[in-house]
Amino acid sequence: MDKSKIEHIIELLSYAGCEIMKIYMSENYGTSLKDDNSPVTRADLIADAVIKEGLQKIIPGVPVFSEESKDISYKERSAWNPLWILDPLDGTREFVARNNEFCISLALVLNNEPVAGFIHSPVTGETWMAFKGEGAFKLKNGQRMTLPLVEPAGPLKVILSRSHHSISEEEWIEKLQSRMTVEKITCGSAIKFCRIAEGFSDIYPKFGKIHEWDIAAGHIILKEAGGEIIELSTHAPPIYNKSDYHQSPFIAAGIRGKKIIRDVISS
Repeated sequence: MDKSKIEHIIELLSYAGCEIMKIYMSENYGTSLKDDNSPVTRADLIADAVIKEGLQKIIPGVPVFSEESKDISYKERSAWNPLWILDPLDGTREFVARNNEFCISLALVLNNEPVAGFIHSPVTGETWMAFKGEGAFKLKNGQRMTLPLVEPAGPLKVILSRSHHSISEEEWIEKLQSRMTVEKITCGSAIKFCRIAEGFSDIYPKFGKIHEWDIAAGHIILKEAGGEIIELSTHAPPIYNKSDYHQSPFIAAGIRGKKIIRDVISS
């Protein structure tokens, strides 16, 4: 992806983030429930429309598979290669709860794997991004930093979803604690992947409900920062644009956590 397109995508996500923040600050969210009882707000829908329109101008002809347009038939979607996978407001529960831990998550997928990924925090203005074979980076206040930012140290830091972590995840952490000192952290949305890529957390277990659009961008950012995601069922990384867009249980890990999860999974 050439430099000008990358710059335009960053500008687009920043603009969409500003539109999200207008609604966030107004507190007039227009919240409703989807069929699965998950919330959707005006911010989700506006960001979805803004980003889809903008992407077609930046890279015409590449379709967008979004959380807000997931009912497209697989017969149609299976022919999309490449495609964008988008969550226009990842962490809607965090948005409604007003804890600032939500983001925009966007990945370019080619041959069932992410080859570029962007995660943007509307609250902080930070953008994390990665490109296959080129590394992972963080943009903040005009400064571009290569990930990871720090070398992990101290107790193993396990990061959990603030709103969605499960009993099985807690049980898995208890087993881990029998082997080593573990510090638990909670965080909302795909920002968890960014914290691991930065080096501030080590491992993210996710055994409950999640979807492709929740992890595609985080996957490549983490991978290009030296980490990995391993599915419990396959012992391999996730693939994308499947007929079933639900994601099976996985463990994500940074540089320090990789060997640990391999040992734990195989034991």
